[in-house]
Amino acid sequence: MPGRYRVRMPETVQITYAQTRQPSAAAAGAAAAAATPPERLPDARLDWRNQGARYSLQMDGVLGRLASQGGSGDAGVRPERATEEREGATLATEFADGEVRFSARGASVPDSLGIQDRASVLMQLAGIGLGGPDQVQGRIAVVVAGAEDAAIEHYDVLGMETLATQLGAIETWHLAQRAAPGRARLEVWLAPARGWLPLQLRLTGADGAVATQTASTISVPAN
Repeated sequence: MPGRYRVRMPETVQITYAQTRQPSAAAAGAAAAAATPPERLPDARLDWRNQGARYSLQMDGVLGRLASQGGSGDAGVRPERATEEREGATLATEFADGEVRFSARGASVPDSLGIQDRASVLMQLAGIGLGGPDQVQGRIAVVVAGAEDAAIEHYDVLGMETLATQLGAIETWHLAQRAAPGRARLEVWLAPARGWLPLQLRLTGADGAVATQTASTISVPAN
C-alpha cells in the first residue's frame, strides 16, 4: 500500500520538451522499426504554478493534454480537479468530500492518502525527492486517479543515469512504472540538481510504440 512521504511542493516552473515517437515493431516490422529514426513531434510542455496555498498545472506531450489544480496537504500535492482531453471531449475528475468522482462514467471511489491525478503525480514525485532524497529508492507507490478509475501505481527506482539534453548532460534518477503485459508503461527521469523536476518522460504504449519527451528549456515565469 502507498505510504506517507515527506513532500515539499516544487517551485513554479515551465519546461519545454523536444518530443519524438518510435513506431512499434509489430506495426512497422522489426527491421523497419529498427531502421526508422524517431519521428519528431511538436514540442511538449509542462507549466506548473506554485501559488503558496494553491497550484495549477497544465501539460501536454506523451501523456496527452492534461490539467490539474488544487492545493497542498500533509501528504503533499492535493488535487481538487483534473481534466484530460480525449477525442474532442474534456473528461473531468473531481476530488471532494472524501470521494473521487469521474465524469466519464458518472461513478466515484473513496478518497485515498496522497492520491494524485495523471498530471500531478509527476510533481508529487518531484516533491518526494525535494522532501528527502532518501525516499527515492526501491519502489515508490502512489494512488493515481485517471479519467475513469483510480489505482495504485508502483514506480521502481532503477538508479542514476546521465541524461543527454539540449541543456547539457544532467544526472537523473530513472523511475519506471510497473505495468501488466498489454498496458502502457511510463518512465520518468528526475533531476536532483534541477529541483527533482521530470526532465524526461517516456511512454511505451500497449502496442509497443515509444513516445519520449526530453527537456529543452527550463524557465521560471512570474506567477
